Amino acid sequence: MAVTSLWRVKDNIGRVIRYAENEAKTLAPCDSTAETIGEVIDYAARGDATDMQRLVSGINCSPENAKAEMQAVKEFYKKTGGTLAYHGYQSFAEGEISPEQAHEIGKELAERLWGDRHQVLVATHVDKASHIHNHFVINTVSFVDGRKYHRTKQDYLDMQNASDELCMEHGLSVVRHPEEQTGKHYAEWKAEKEGGETIRGKIREDIDRAVGSAVTFRQFCSTMKAMGYELKLYTAKGENLLRPSLRPEGSQRFYRFDSLGKGYGMDSITDRILSNMRSSDPFPEEEKIKAETYRKEHPKHTRAKGIAALYYHYCYMLHIIKESPGSVRKVSQTMREDLVKLEQLDEQTRFLAAKGIETIEDLNSYRDDASGRIEMLEAERKELRNGLRSAVRAIKDPKDLEAVSRAEGIRSLVNQKTEEIAALRKNIKICGRIEARASLISEEMEALQKPDNPENKQLDRRREVRKR
Repeated sequence: MAVTSLWRVKDNIGRVIRYAENEAKTLAPCDSTAETIGEVIDYAARGDATDMQRLVSGINCSPENAKAEMQAVKEFYKKTGGTLAYHGYQSFAEGEISPEQAHEIGKELAERLWGDRHQVLVATHVDKASHIHNHFVINTVSFVDGRKYHRTKQDYLDMQNASDELCMEHGLSVVRHPEEQTGKHYAEWKAEKEGGETIRGKIREDIDRAVGSAVTFRQFCSTMKAMGYELKLYTAKGENLLRPSLRPEGSQRFYRFDSLGKGYGMDSITDRILSNMRSSDPFPEEEKIKAETYRKEHPKHTRAKGIAALYYHYCYMLHIIKESPGSVRKVSQTMREDLVKLEQLDEQTRFLAAKGIETIEDLNSYRDDASGRIEMLEAERKELRNGLRSAVRAIKDPKDLEAVSRAEGIRSLVNQKTEEIAALRKNIKICGRIEARASLISEEMEALQKPDNPENKQLDRRREVRKR
Protein backbone atom coordinates (compact mmCIF):
# COMPACT_ATOMS: atom_id res chain seq x y z
CA MET A 1 0.00 0.00 0.00
CA ALA A 2 1.31 3.48 -0.88
CA VAL A 3 0.02 6.96 0.02
CA THR A 4 0.98 9.86 -2.27
CA SER A 5 1.08 13.66 -2.13
CA LEU A 6 2.39 16.55 -4.24
CA TRP A 7 3.14 20.16 -3.28
CA ARG A 8 4.79 23.28 -4.71
CA VAL A 9 8.33 24.54 -4.17
CA LYS A 10 8.55 28.32 -4.68
CA ASP A 11 11.65 29.41 -2.80
CA ASN A 12 14.72 27.24 -3.44
CA ILE A 13 14.95 24.22 -5.71
CA GLY A 14 18.41 23.43 -4.37
CA ARG A 15 17.07 23.08 -0.83
CA VAL A 16 14.50 20.45 -1.74
CA ILE A 17 17.01 18.56 -3.91
CA ARG A 18 19.50 18.49 -1.03
CA TYR A 19 16.77 17.21 1.26
CA ALA A 20 15.73 14.51 -1.21
CA GLU A 21 19.36 13.40 -1.66
CA ASN A 22 20.08 13.40 2.11
CA GLU A 23 22.63 10.61 2.49
CA ALA A 24 21.50 9.87 6.04
CA LYS A 25 18.06 8.98 4.67
CA THR A 26 18.80 7.55 1.20
CA LEU A 27 20.76 4.55 2.43
CA ALA A 28 19.61 0.96 2.56
CA PRO A 29 21.40 -2.25 3.66
CA CYS A 30 22.69 -4.14 0.64
CA ASP A 31 24.80 -7.10 -0.26
CA SER A 32 28.50 -6.31 -0.56
CA THR A 33 28.46 -7.36 -4.21
CA ALA A 34 25.43 -5.22 -5.20
CA GLU A 35 25.85 -2.27 -7.57
CA THR A 36 24.45 1.16 -6.72
CA ILE A 37 21.82 2.88 -8.85
CA GLY A 38 23.80 5.69 -10.43
CA GLU A 39 26.76 6.43 -8.14
CA VAL A 40 28.67 4.12 -5.77
CA ILE A 41 29.55 5.91 -2.53
CA ASP A 42 32.47 4.66 -0.49
CA TYR A 43 31.37 4.66 3.12
CA ALA A 44 34.32 2.69 4.46
CA ALA A 45 35.44 5.71 6.47
CA ARG A 46 32.07 5.84 8.24
CA GLY A 47 31.49 3.01 10.64
CA ASP A 48 27.74 3.63 10.78
CA ALA A 49 27.42 3.55 6.97
CA THR A 50 29.49 0.51 6.08
CA ASP A 51 28.02 -1.74 3.40
CA MET A 52 25.22 0.66 2.44
CA GLN A 53 23.68 1.66 -0.90
CA ARG A 54 22.49 5.11 -1.98
CA LEU A 55 19.01 5.06 -3.55
CA VAL A 56 18.88 8.20 -5.72
CA SER A 57 18.09 8.25 -9.45
CA GLY A 58 17.43 10.84 -12.12
CA ILE A 59 14.79 10.78 -14.85
CA ASN A 60 16.01 12.89 -17.80
CA CYS A 61 18.79 14.26 -15.59
CA SER A 62 21.79 12.98 -13.66
CA PRO A 63 21.26 12.77 -9.87
CA GLU A 64 24.74 14.19 -9.24
CA ASN A 65 23.99 17.38 -11.20
CA ALA A 66 20.18 17.61 -11.02
CA LYS A 67 19.98 21.21 -9.77
CA ALA A 68 22.24 22.62 -12.50
CA GLU A 69 20.51 20.67 -15.27
CA MET A 70 17.04 21.74 -14.12
CA GLN A 71 18.18 25.35 -13.87
CA ALA A 72 19.65 25.18 -17.39
CA VAL A 73 16.25 24.21 -18.80
CA LYS A 74 14.57 27.08 -16.92
CA GLU A 75 17.09 29.60 -18.27
CA PHE A 76 16.86 28.22 -21.80
CA TYR A 77 13.10 28.85 -21.87
CA LYS A 78 13.40 32.05 -19.74
CA LYS A 79 11.08 30.69 -17.05
CA THR A 80 13.04 31.07 -13.84
CA GLY A 81 10.27 32.51 -11.64
CA GLY A 82 7.04 31.30 -10.08
CA THR A 83 6.77 27.71 -8.94
CA LEU A 84 10.26 26.26 -9.32
CA ALA A 85 9.46 22.59 -8.75
CA TYR A 86 6.96 20.17 -7.30
CA HIS A 87 7.90 17.97 -4.38
CA GLY A 88 6.14 14.60 -4.49
CA TYR A 89 5.86 11.93 -1.82
CA GLN A 90 5.03 8.21 -1.90
CA SER A 91 4.93 6.37 1.43
CA PHE A 92 4.58 2.59 1.78
CA ALA A 93 2.98 0.47 4.51
CA GLU A 94 5.35 -0.61 7.24
CA GLY A 95 7.07 -3.93 6.70
CA GLU A 96 5.55 -4.48 3.25
CA ILE A 97 8.42 -3.55 0.95
CA SER A 98 12.21 -3.35 0.74
CA PRO A 99 14.03 -0.05 0.01
CA GLU A 100 15.23 -1.39 -3.35
CA GLN A 101 11.74 -2.41 -4.47
CA ALA A 102 10.32 0.92 -3.26
CA HIS A 103 12.94 2.74 -5.34
CA GLU A 104 12.10 0.74 -8.47
CA ILE A 105 8.39 1.50 -8.01
CA GLY A 106 9.25 5.17 -7.49
CA LYS A 107 11.21 5.30 -10.74
CA GLU A 108 8.38 3.57 -12.62
CA LEU A 109 5.88 6.05 -11.18
CA ALA A 110 8.03 9.03 -12.19
CA GLU A 111 8.49 7.66 -15.72
CA ARG A 112 4.76 7.04 -16.08
CA LEU A 113 3.63 10.45 -14.81
CA TRP A 114 6.34 12.89 -15.91
CA GLY A 115 9.07 11.00 -17.82
CA ASP A 116 8.05 12.08 -21.31
CA ARG A 117 8.33 15.84 -20.58
CA HIS A 118 10.08 16.67 -17.31
CA GLN A 119 13.27 16.14 -15.32
CA VAL A 120 12.65 14.25 -12.08
CA LEU A 121 14.89 13.35 -9.16
CA VAL A 122 13.77 10.15 -7.37
CA ALA A 123 15.10 9.44 -3.88
CA THR A 124 14.10 6.65 -1.51
CA HIS A 125 14.32 7.56 2.18
CA VAL A 126 14.77 5.02 4.97
CA ASP A 127 14.15 6.95 8.19
CA LYS A 128 13.99 3.67 10.09
CA ALA A 129 13.75 0.01 9.18
CA SER A 130 9.97 0.06 8.82
CA HIS A 131 9.40 3.55 7.36
CA ILE A 132 10.25 3.57 3.66
CA HIS A 133 9.11 6.32 1.30
CA ASN A 134 10.01 7.98 -2.00
CA HIS A 135 10.56 11.67 -2.70
CA PHE A 136 10.18 13.21 -6.17
CA VAL A 137 11.51 16.60 -7.26
CA ILE A 138 9.88 17.57 -10.57
CA ASN A 139 11.16 20.49 -12.63
CA THR A 140 8.11 22.54 -13.57
CA VAL A 141 9.58 23.59 -16.94
CA SER A 142 9.43 20.88 -19.61
CA PHE A 143 12.68 20.23 -21.44
CA VAL A 144 10.59 19.30 -24.52
CA ASP A 145 8.75 22.57 -25.18
CA GLY A 146 9.19 24.82 -22.13
CA ARG A 147 5.59 24.51 -20.96
CA LYS A 148 5.19 24.69 -17.19
CA TYR A 149 3.58 21.92 -15.21
CA HIS A 150 0.70 23.16 -13.06
CA ARG A 151 -0.64 20.73 -10.49
CA THR A 152 -4.43 20.29 -10.39
CA LYS A 153 -6.81 18.29 -8.22
CA GLN A 154 -6.89 15.69 -11.00
CA ASP A 155 -3.11 15.32 -10.72
CA TYR A 156 -3.50 14.20 -7.11
CA LEU A 157 -5.95 11.51 -8.23
CA ASP A 158 -3.81 10.50 -11.24
CA MET A 159 -0.75 10.12 -9.01
CA GLN A 160 -2.59 7.96 -6.47
CA ASN A 161 -4.21 5.84 -9.20
CA ALA A 162 -0.88 5.26 -10.95
CA SER A 163 0.71 4.40 -7.60
CA ASP A 164 -2.12 1.95 -6.86
CA GLU A 165 -1.69 0.25 -10.24
CA LEU A 166 2.06 -0.17 -9.68
CA CYS A 167 1.48 -1.53 -6.17
CA MET A 168 -0.97 -4.09 -7.58
CA GLU A 169 1.45 -5.05 -10.34
CA HIS A 170 4.10 -5.67 -7.67
CA GLY A 171 1.70 -7.65 -5.44
CA LEU A 172 1.29 -4.95 -2.77
CA SER A 173 -1.92 -3.83 -1.07
CA VAL A 174 -3.81 -0.77 -2.29
CA VAL A 175 -5.38 2.18 -0.49
CA ARG A 176 -9.17 2.22 -0.50
CA HIS A 177 -10.35 5.71 -1.41
CA PRO A 178 -13.34 6.94 0.64
CA GLU A 179 -14.70 9.04 -2.22
CA GLU A 180 -15.17 5.91 -4.32
CA GLN A 181 -17.11 4.33 -1.42
CA THR A 182 -15.55 0.97 -2.10
CA GLY A 183 -12.21 -0.28 -3.37
CA LYS A 184 -11.70 -2.91 -6.03
CA HIS A 185 -10.72 -6.34 -4.90
CA TYR A 186 -7.37 -7.45 -6.26
CA ALA A 187 -9.00 -10.27 -8.28
CA GLU A 188 -11.37 -7.80 -9.95
CA TRP A 189 -8.57 -5.33 -10.72
CA LYS A 190 -6.37 -8.12 -12.12
CA ALA A 191 -9.18 -9.50 -14.31
CA GLU A 192 -9.88 -6.05 -15.77
CA LYS A 193 -6.16 -5.42 -16.31
CA GLU A 194 -5.86 -8.68 -18.28
CA GLY A 195 -8.97 -7.97 -20.33
CA GLY A 196 -11.15 -10.49 -18.49
CA GLU A 197 -14.81 -10.00 -17.63
CA THR A 198 -15.93 -9.28 -14.06
CA ILE A 199 -19.42 -9.37 -12.57
CA ARG A 200 -19.36 -5.68 -11.72
CA GLY A 201 -18.01 -4.85 -15.17
CA LYS A 202 -20.86 -6.82 -16.77
CA ILE A 203 -23.42 -5.02 -14.57
CA ARG A 204 -21.98 -1.63 -15.53
CA GLU A 205 -22.22 -2.50 -19.23
CA ASP A 206 -25.87 -3.53 -18.87
CA ILE A 207 -26.66 -0.34 -16.94
CA ASP A 208 -25.02 1.69 -19.72
CA ARG A 209 -27.13 -0.15 -22.27
CA ALA A 210 -30.36 0.46 -20.32
CA VAL A 211 -29.55 4.12 -19.64
CA GLY A 212 -28.71 4.70 -23.29
CA SER A 213 -32.13 3.50 -24.44
CA ALA A 214 -34.24 5.26 -21.76
CA VAL A 215 -35.71 8.76 -21.45
CA THR A 216 -37.55 7.99 -18.18
CA PHE A 217 -36.53 6.14 -15.03
CA ARG A 218 -39.42 3.71 -15.56
CA GLN A 219 -38.05 2.77 -18.98
CA PHE A 220 -34.64 2.18 -17.42
CA CYS A 221 -36.13 -0.15 -14.80
CA SER A 222 -38.17 -2.02 -17.42
CA THR A 223 -35.11 -2.60 -19.60
CA MET A 224 -33.03 -3.82 -16.64
CA LYS A 225 -35.80 -6.26 -15.67
CA ALA A 226 -36.04 -7.43 -19.29
CA MET A 227 -32.33 -8.26 -19.10
CA GLY A 228 -33.03 -10.48 -16.09
CA TYR A 229 -32.14 -8.13 -13.22
CA GLU A 230 -34.03 -7.97 -9.94
CA LEU A 231 -34.13 -4.41 -8.58
CA LYS A 232 -34.37 -3.52 -4.90
CA LEU A 233 -35.28 0.19 -4.87
CA TYR A 234 -37.98 0.69 -2.24
CA THR A 235 -38.77 -0.26 1.36
CA ALA A 236 -41.84 -2.26 2.37
CA LYS A 237 -43.61 1.09 2.91
CA GLY A 238 -42.80 2.24 -0.61
CA GLU A 239 -40.09 4.69 0.42
CA ASN A 240 -36.83 5.06 -1.51
CA LEU A 241 -34.03 2.89 -0.15
CA LEU A 242 -30.99 4.80 1.04
CA ARG A 243 -28.68 2.42 -0.86
CA PRO A 244 -30.64 0.63 -3.63
CA SER A 245 -29.25 -2.52 -5.22
CA LEU A 246 -29.76 -5.00 -8.03
CA ARG A 247 -29.15 -8.70 -8.64
CA PRO A 248 -28.15 -10.20 -12.02
CA GLU A 249 -29.97 -13.24 -13.30
CA GLY A 250 -28.48 -16.39 -11.74
CA SER A 251 -26.56 -14.51 -9.03
CA GLN A 252 -26.89 -15.32 -5.33
CA ARG A 253 -26.28 -11.77 -4.11
CA PHE A 254 -27.33 -8.18 -4.65
CA TYR A 255 -24.91 -5.40 -5.67
CA ARG A 256 -25.42 -1.83 -4.48
CA PHE A 257 -25.53 0.73 -7.28
CA ASP A 258 -23.13 3.04 -5.43
CA SER A 259 -20.56 0.22 -5.16
CA LEU A 260 -20.22 -0.01 -8.95
CA GLY A 261 -18.11 3.13 -9.27
CA LYS A 262 -18.49 6.76 -10.27
CA GLY A 263 -21.52 7.40 -12.48
CA TYR A 264 -23.53 4.38 -11.30
CA GLY A 265 -25.24 5.74 -8.17
CA MET A 266 -28.98 6.49 -8.40
CA ASP A 267 -28.46 10.27 -8.72
CA SER A 268 -25.92 9.83 -11.52
CA ILE A 269 -28.13 7.35 -13.40
CA THR A 270 -31.12 9.71 -13.13
CA ASP A 271 -29.03 12.61 -14.46
CA ARG A 272 -27.86 10.50 -17.41
CA ILE A 273 -31.45 9.54 -18.26
CA LEU A 274 -32.57 13.18 -18.09
CA SER A 275 -29.67 14.06 -20.38
CA ASN A 276 -31.04 11.57 -22.94
CA MET A 277 -34.42 13.26 -22.80
CA ARG A 278 -32.91 16.73 -23.29
CA SER A 279 -30.80 15.58 -26.24
CA SER A 280 -33.54 13.64 -28.05
CA ASP A 281 -34.49 15.04 -31.45
CA PRO A 282 -37.85 16.90 -31.28
CA PHE A 283 -38.22 16.97 -35.09
CA PRO A 284 -37.39 13.48 -36.43
CA GLU A 285 -39.11 14.13 -39.79
CA GLU A 286 -36.78 17.06 -40.45
CA GLU A 287 -33.78 14.83 -39.77
CA LYS A 288 -35.21 12.22 -42.14
CA ILE A 289 -35.43 14.80 -44.94
CA LYS A 290 -31.83 15.86 -44.28
CA ALA A 291 -30.72 12.24 -44.49
CA GLU A 292 -32.53 11.69 -47.79
CA THR A 293 -30.98 14.86 -49.23
CA TYR A 294 -27.53 13.72 -48.15
CA ARG A 295 -27.99 10.32 -49.82
CA LYS A 296 -28.95 12.00 -53.09
CA GLU A 297 -25.93 14.31 -53.00
CA HIS A 298 -23.49 11.55 -51.98
CA PRO A 299 -23.84 8.44 -54.17
CA LYS A 300 -22.84 5.05 -52.80
CA HIS A 301 -19.23 3.97 -53.00
CA THR A 302 -17.89 0.69 -54.36
CA ARG A 303 -19.18 -2.28 -52.36
CA ALA A 304 -16.71 -3.37 -49.69
CA LYS A 305 -15.33 -6.90 -49.39
CA GLY A 306 -14.01 -9.24 -46.71
CA ILE A 307 -13.58 -8.05 -43.14
CA ALA A 308 -14.51 -4.47 -44.06
CA ALA A 309 -17.88 -5.56 -45.45
CA LEU A 310 -18.46 -7.71 -42.36
CA TYR A 311 -17.85 -4.73 -40.07
CA TYR A 312 -20.03 -2.36 -42.10
CA HIS A 313 -23.01 -4.72 -42.05
CA TYR A 314 -22.59 -5.66 -38.40
CA CYS A 315 -22.50 -2.04 -37.24
CA TYR A 316 -25.55 -1.33 -39.39
CA MET A 317 -27.40 -4.15 -37.60
CA LEU A 318 -26.33 -2.84 -34.19
CA HIS A 319 -27.58 0.66 -34.97
CA ILE A 320 -31.01 -0.78 -35.88
CA ILE A 321 -31.20 -2.86 -32.68
CA LYS A 322 -30.11 0.12 -30.59
CA GLU A 323 -33.21 1.99 -31.73
CA SER A 324 -35.44 -0.83 -30.41
CA PRO A 325 -34.70 -1.37 -26.67
CA GLY A 326 -37.60 -3.80 -26.32
CA SER A 327 -35.71 -6.40 -28.35
CA VAL A 328 -32.75 -6.51 -26.01
CA ARG A 329 -33.41 -10.06 -24.78
CA LYS A 330 -33.79 -11.37 -28.31
CA VAL A 331 -30.14 -10.83 -29.21
CA SER A 332 -27.10 -12.72 -27.99
CA GLN A 333 -24.90 -11.76 -25.05
CA THR A 334 -22.08 -10.78 -27.43
CA MET A 335 -24.28 -8.37 -29.34
CA ARG A 336 -25.62 -6.87 -26.12
CA GLU A 337 -22.04 -6.15 -25.07
CA ASP A 338 -21.22 -4.70 -28.48
CA LEU A 339 -24.20 -2.34 -28.28
CA VAL A 340 -22.46 -0.65 -25.35
CA LYS A 341 -19.25 -0.49 -27.41
CA LEU A 342 -20.95 0.78 -30.56
CA GLU A 343 -18.90 3.96 -30.70
CA GLN A 344 -15.70 1.90 -30.54
CA LEU A 345 -16.94 -0.40 -33.32
CA ASP A 346 -17.84 2.61 -35.45
CA GLU A 347 -14.28 3.90 -34.97
CA GLN A 348 -12.89 0.54 -36.12
CA THR A 349 -15.12 0.62 -39.20
CA ARG A 350 -13.93 4.11 -40.13
CA PHE A 351 -10.34 2.94 -39.64
CA LEU A 352 -10.80 0.05 -42.10
CA ALA A 353 -12.24 2.43 -44.69
CA ALA A 354 -9.53 5.07 -44.23
CA LYS A 355 -6.67 2.55 -44.55
CA GLY A 356 -8.25 0.59 -47.40
CA ILE A 357 -8.14 -2.65 -45.38
CA GLU A 358 -10.48 -5.37 -46.64
CA THR A 359 -8.97 -8.70 -45.51
CA ILE A 360 -7.19 -10.13 -42.46
CA GLU A 361 -4.04 -10.26 -44.60
CA ASP A 362 -4.35 -6.51 -45.25
CA LEU A 363 -4.81 -5.94 -41.51
CA ASN A 364 -1.72 -7.96 -40.53
CA SER A 365 0.36 -6.29 -43.22
CA TYR A 366 -0.60 -2.82 -41.99
CA ARG A 367 0.13 -3.77 -38.36
CA ASP A 368 3.56 -5.18 -39.22
CA ASP A 369 4.45 -2.06 -41.19
CA ALA A 370 3.27 0.17 -38.33
CA SER A 371 5.28 -1.79 -35.73
CA GLY A 372 8.41 -1.49 -37.82
CA ARG A 373 7.80 2.21 -38.31
CA ILE A 374 7.40 2.69 -34.52
CA GLU A 375 10.72 0.96 -33.79
CA MET A 376 12.47 3.23 -36.25
CA LEU A 377 10.78 6.37 -34.90
CA GLU A 378 11.56 5.47 -31.27
CA ALA A 379 15.23 5.02 -32.10
CA GLU A 380 15.25 8.37 -33.91
CA ARG A 381 13.44 10.07 -31.01
CA LYS A 382 15.87 8.66 -28.46
CA GLU A 383 18.78 10.11 -30.40
CA LEU A 384 16.98 13.44 -30.73
CA ARG A 385 16.23 13.61 -26.98
CA ASN A 386 19.86 12.94 -26.17
CA GLY A 387 20.77 15.68 -28.59
CA LEU A 388 18.19 18.02 -27.04
CA ARG A 389 19.61 17.58 -23.54
CA SER A 390 23.11 18.22 -24.86
CA ALA A 391 21.92 21.27 -26.80
CA VAL A 392 20.22 22.75 -23.73
CA ARG A 393 23.29 22.19 -21.55
CA ALA A 394 25.46 23.80 -24.23
CA ILE A 395 23.61 27.11 -23.93
CA LYS A 396 25.84 29.19 -21.71
CA ASP A 397 24.23 32.49 -22.68
CA PRO A 398 20.49 32.86 -23.53
CA LYS A 399 21.52 35.49 -26.07
CA ASP A 400 23.41 32.88 -28.07
CA LEU A 401 20.78 32.73 -30.82
CA GLU A 402 22.52 30.02 -32.79
CA ALA A 403 22.60 27.62 -29.81
CA VAL A 404 19.01 28.47 -28.86
CA SER A 405 17.81 27.93 -32.43
CA ARG A 406 19.60 24.57 -32.60
CA ALA A 407 17.86 23.36 -29.41
CA GLU A 408 14.46 24.60 -30.57
CA GLY A 409 14.86 22.81 -33.89
CA ILE A 410 15.64 19.52 -32.14
CA ARG A 411 12.67 19.99 -29.79
CA SER A 412 10.33 20.44 -32.75
CA LEU A 413 11.58 17.18 -34.29
CA VAL A 414 11.07 15.33 -30.97
CA ASN A 415 7.45 16.52 -30.86
CA GLN A 416 6.85 15.37 -34.43
CA LYS A 417 8.22 11.90 -33.70
CA THR A 418 6.12 11.60 -30.51
CA GLU A 419 2.90 12.53 -32.31
CA GLU A 420 3.55 10.04 -35.11
CA ILE A 421 4.40 7.25 -32.63
CA ALA A 422 1.22 7.91 -30.63
CA ALA A 423 -0.93 7.76 -33.77
CA LEU A 424 0.66 4.49 -34.92
CA ARG A 425 0.27 2.89 -31.48
CA LYS A 426 -3.40 3.81 -31.45
CA ASN A 427 -3.85 2.25 -34.89
CA ILE A 428 -2.10 -0.96 -33.81
CA LYS A 429 -4.49 -1.25 -30.86
CA ILE A 430 -7.42 -0.81 -33.23
CA CYS A 431 -6.02 -3.59 -35.45
CA GLY A 432 -5.85 -5.90 -32.43
CA ARG A 433 -9.45 -5.19 -31.48
CA ILE A 434 -10.63 -5.76 -35.05
CA GLU A 435 -8.84 -9.10 -35.33
CA ALA A 436 -10.18 -10.25 -31.95
CA ARG A 437 -13.77 -9.43 -32.87
CA ALA A 438 -13.82 -10.54 -36.52
CA SER A 439 -14.65 -14.22 -35.89
CA LEU A 440 -17.27 -13.36 -33.25
CA ILE A 441 -18.92 -10.88 -35.60
CA SER A 442 -19.04 -13.52 -38.33
CA GLU A 443 -20.79 -15.96 -35.98
CA GLU A 444 -23.30 -13.33 -34.87
CA MET A 445 -24.10 -12.42 -38.47
CA GLU A 446 -24.69 -16.08 -39.35
CA ALA A 447 -27.02 -16.46 -36.37
CA LEU A 448 -28.97 -13.36 -37.35
CA GLN A 449 -29.43 -14.62 -40.92
CA LYS A 450 -31.10 -17.89 -39.84
CA PRO A 451 -34.75 -17.97 -41.02
CA ASP A 452 -36.08 -19.04 -37.59
CA ASN A 453 -34.43 -16.17 -35.74
CA PRO A 454 -37.24 -13.92 -34.38
CA GLU A 455 -34.91 -10.95 -34.44
CA ASN A 456 -34.72 -11.18 -38.25
CA LYS A 457 -38.35 -10.17 -38.63
CA GLN A 458 -37.91 -7.12 -36.45
CA LEU A 459 -34.74 -6.08 -38.29
CA ASP A 460 -36.58 -6.41 -41.59
CA ARG A 461 -39.39 -4.21 -40.28
CA ARG A 462 -36.87 -1.60 -39.13
CA ARG A 463 -35.22 -1.61 -42.57
CA GLU A 464 -38.60 -1.07 -44.24
CA VAL A 465 -39.37 1.87 -41.95
CA ARG A 466 -36.02 3.45 -42.82
CA LYS A 467 -36.74 3.14 -46.55
CA ARG A 468 -40.09 4.94 -46.31
